[in-house]
Amino acid sequence: MKVVYSRLARGLSADSPSYWEYFGIRLADLAAIPQGSTVLDVGTGPGSVLFPAAECAGEYGRAIGIDIDSGPFRHILSGIQRRGSKNIFLAQMDAANLGFANGLFDRVLCGFVGWDNCFDFVRQEFIGPDLRLAEISRVLRAGGRVGISAWARQEDLDWLGERFRRYLPEYVADEEKEMGGVKTAYSKENARGLERILREGGLQDIDIATETAEFISRNEEEWWWQVWGAGWREHIDRVARADADRLKQFKERIVEGLQQQKHNDGIRFSKTVLFGFGTKRKDCSLTAA
Repeated sequence: MKVVYSRLARGLSADSPSYWEYFGIRLADLAAIPQGSTVLDVGTGPGSVLFPAAECAGEYGRAIGIDIDSGPFRHILSGIQRRGSKNIFLAQMDAANLGFANGLFDRVLCGFVGWDNCFDFVRQEFIGPDLRLAEISRVLRAGGRVGISAWARQEDLDWLGERFRRYLPEYVADEEKEMGGVKTAYSKENARGLERILREGGLQDIDIATETAEFISRNEEEWWWQVWGAGWREHIDRVARADADRLKQFKERIVEGLQQQKHNDGIRFSKTVLFGFGTKRKDCSLTAA
């Protein structure tokens, strides 16, 4: 599937690119959340999954967002006030140690939380226990569904990374050079690995889907601040602290290169996402992988 979705996100913070909202809506839709459900959103961030999940759950349902960092909660609280939502709740919590009773949730959704902390997607093997999925399964009711979204490719961030390596090699950290260049600003995952995570986590009826969408930035400055806020801040700030003039020159080259991506409606780049779903067995309790 390929869609075009432009402008900044409605209901998120002012500097949140629209793709967070778009893929948050897609995850909630594909999860087929029944009216009246109790839904947990793991790693809720600014609420791009939480808000559409709450809408799907309806007036008699509940959507609870947890995050290890409570900073983004201020954006969610303002969104709750603006929308008049009454079925959304927040808690600061580590996904590997959930403070909920067993079998409380009908759906557990995880939008771009990344599984590379315990799984190597290149070697297709676990590098540590999957405590997060074990906890997710514990709080999921028998027959409930887990839904995960994961990045397969972000064309704009990869495009910027290639140019950063080319034009600013001295700002690529030594450990990054050993890995072949500046680290990507996101966790790249793949369908095979995601399926194994869900299957070895004891889930069944596993479904993996891939979706590509194209996104539009209205101008170069909007595009620049979107990628800066999507994981490139560390690299860009490193150059800004060392040599502001060099950063200015780099931005000028980026603006020149962006003209090849420019269309009448703005600058276009695509993003490819994996959606993985699995059902908790009615006769099985999960342990860590």
